[in-house]
Amino acid sequence: MLVRLVVAEGADRPVMLDLSYDRADPYAVSLTFHMCTDATVRRMVGRDLLLDGPEKLVGVGDVQVWPSRRPWVGKVHIALGPCQKEEAVVVTAPARALDAFLRRTLTVVPAGTEECHLDVDTAVHQLLSDPGESLRQDETANPVPGAHVTSAPPARSTW
Repeated sequence: MLVRLVVAEGADRPVMLDLSYDRADPYAVSLTFHMCTDATVRRMVGRDLLLDGPEKLVGVGDVQVWPSRRPWVGKVHIALGPCQKEEAVVVTAPARALDAFLRRTLTVVPAGTEECHLDVDTAVHQLLSDPGESLRQDETANPVPGAHVTSAPPARSTW
């Protein structure tokens, strides 16, 4: 989806945004911004914030979501605080497109059932195991069907 990105200096520019959701991390939505170069910036945002934000201001600290002051415009604003090398930005997204994406996530993992989709035993095992052992297990693990799997982290870029 095409969104508007406003950086701290007030510069406003269109940017392509991909949203993705993985039932293995049921509380989060991944936002991948495709900058004008080949670089991408990826941020994780709580799904609950995106679900509640189109109706009222939600979030504290690095991530806040709120509806447009003019509801007939159909926009949602997402403020992302600074993270690593990125500066703070405000993303203005079409509410209808965001709502359609979130409805699809709710068919995969209904609200209130997120904890049923967490694999806590595997996470605890990986935390307590030898680091080399968890890497070997990751190489042979079967990915969740439909999950986006990458072998390297996305390139980082400043906004």
